[in-house]
Amino acid sequence: MDQQTIGYREITPGARVAPPADWVDLAPYTIPPTANPHFIAQGVCVLLDDSQIDLVGEDRSWYYRRAELVTAPAGAERVAQFGVNFDPAFERVDVHSIAVIRGGQRIEHTATAAFEVLRRERNMERLQFDGRLTVHFTIPDVRQGDVVETAYTLLGQRKSLLGKHGAFIGLEWGVGIVEVRLRQRTPKDRVVFERAFNSAPAGEQTEADGIIDRRWRMLERRGMRGEVLTPPWTIQTAALQLSEWRDWAEVAAAFTPLYGHEGPLPDEVEQEIARIQATETTPEGRAAAVLRFAQSAVRYLAISMGEGGYTPRSLADVCSARYGDCKDKSKLFTQMAVRLGLDACPALVNTFDGYALDERLPSAQMFDHCVVRLAIGKKVYWLDATRQVQASPLDKITQCYFGWALPMRAGVTALERMPDPNLPHLVEAYESVQLRAFDEPVRYEWKTIYRDARAEAIREQFAREGAVSVFQSYAEDVQRTWPKAQVVSQDILEDDLANNVFTVREVYDIHDAWTPAGPAAHNFATRDLAIAGSLAPLDPGDRKHPIYLGQPGKRTRRVEVRTMKSHEGGWLREQRASTLAHSDEMKVKDSGKLLVIEQSLDIKALTLPAKEAEAYRKVVANLSNNELVVTETDLKAGNKISVWTLIGWLAAGAFILYSFLRSQ
Repeated sequence: MDQQTIGYREITPGARVAPPADWVDLAPYTIPPTANPHFIAQGVCVLLDDSQIDLVGEDRSWYYRRAELVTAPAGAERVAQFGVNFDPAFERVDVHSIAVIRGGQRIEHTATAAFEVLRRERNMERLQFDGRLTVHFTIPDVRQGDVVETAYTLLGQRKSLLGKHGAFIGLEWGVGIVEVRLRQRTPKDRVVFERAFNSAPAGEQTEADGIIDRRWRMLERRGMRGEVLTPPWTIQTAALQLSEWRDWAEVAAAFTPLYGHEGPLPDEVEQEIARIQATETTPEGRAAAVLRFAQSAVRYLAISMGEGGYTPRSLADVCSARYGDCKDKSKLFTQMAVRLGLDACPALVNTFDGYALDERLPSAQMFDHCVVRLAIGKKVYWLDATRQVQASPLDKITQCYFGWALPMRAGVTALERMPDPNLPHLVEAYESVQLRAFDEPVRYEWKTIYRDARAEAIREQFAREGAVSVFQSYAEDVQRTWPKAQVVSQDILEDDLANNVFTVREVYDIHDAWTPAGPAAHNFATRDLAIAGSLAPLDPGDRKHPIYLGQPGKRTRRVEVRTMKSHEGGWLREQRASTLAHSDEMKVKDSGKLLVIEQSLDIKALTLPAKEAEAYRKVVANLSNNELVVTETDLKAGNKISVWTLIGWLAAGAFILYSFLRSQ
């Protein structure tokens, strides 16, 4: 393989065709006569994944080479697409090789490739723009049995990182790779710290001419199947973290000045500060007013191009454009709060790995979000200015919980532990069902009380989509179970901002509500919108990692079914674990004509220990059988009503999905 013969050719500003640098090691890899079946996936066997990082030059250089053996036509379609993306504000890309190896002959396409340059904003629907470009080329004539080899180098990094290297590199994936190589070259006087995860291989080091050359290699490690429902901060595969940052104090010192005071604030901000000072007499009231201003006056839009990914804009620019991202909004809140005598500062967090940050190496690259740390007396609040307007008092709004945070203020030397989420009564549902003759509609009423985070989410939905649209979608979901259900009334009963409570009532007349269950017999089943779907199923077998439960809090449901005939029955089912409990009880009242179900699901923490997986499965099983099914014959015959638990009754996949969405 001779890539050095490739000449220079500009593709677009910041991207070119060029030979690899002299420091790159183009060591050969093995091309087998037939692919190892243990490493074939989607018609491809990956022979080589080779990353080489150089910190010796003026800019960080990251060389990457990949070789894939096509084993099926579907694989040829996939590997024929070459693409590399980069941020032209601070990165450059050199494309070295796009080659097809067939029968021992190398067909090199790089010199003649008609590259396309695409701008593909992957998070546009989330109002996040990063300005990255993709250099793309479709490789012609790729066949089964070919090896497709590509290589390129990314050069440069953001100036706000002060030239410090940091990376988190996976060495193992769900699909096995025959050979994985990682190499890092550093000057002897630059110290890069390392942390290995999940049996990552040890590095081998050589030194020559003042340059340290470290290499890691994994050979024929099969694909790893991760456990489902693991906490997002759990690393399940072999990985290596590299960081040149000495400690968290160095990270804080580098970024704190970016959020500092800029002098006079924009007139609009000054006027709002004066208004708050005149109308709000308590620190809590002032803080809540500043938060509402930051959330409402500046709409969320993240322009993360170049330094924008790590550096907030000036408040003059933010207020002039009236948009900003998490950094901009946190900076605005902080500057206003300080002017009002409040103790506030921005804080960097990680929305996925936050609960494990204390187990990672210090690095500025570990953060993906910015919030606000506010202290009033001895109480600390963690606020997110990017959320929709939180109109409740400060002690009632939903705060952030991301595990660990790094406050951006002078003198900070360590991460600070954020509190775990509180345990509110998130959803409280009341259902009333009036059963009638088979040829008459069933009257079904849902009254649902939402609190805390659920209240804010529902309130936001109504504000964003409008009550008419939201209630129409609710009715359509009910009609997926009962196509002839008709709306009697749909109302917002209460929007209690003072206590952060939102209450909704829906009433339907359900025609053709009964389903045949045998000669002269029919069934009617209740429908859970509050609890079912709160927990996802778990694979059988032993468990290694904790189970991620989602948002902590209690969800309860009370169902009253009024019948025309008396009946007998009842049950009590309970399942408890250390951080999870489910209760389901049915009682017969009013001379057998009133059936009452009381259910609760209590999630007491974010996770459940792996050793309690079987208890979790039992709770999920109970949740799937938690409806009341009333079976009765023709009411004129005078037969008693029989009541059974619902076993295996899930009328449609849409019902499962809707229950999940309504219960989250």
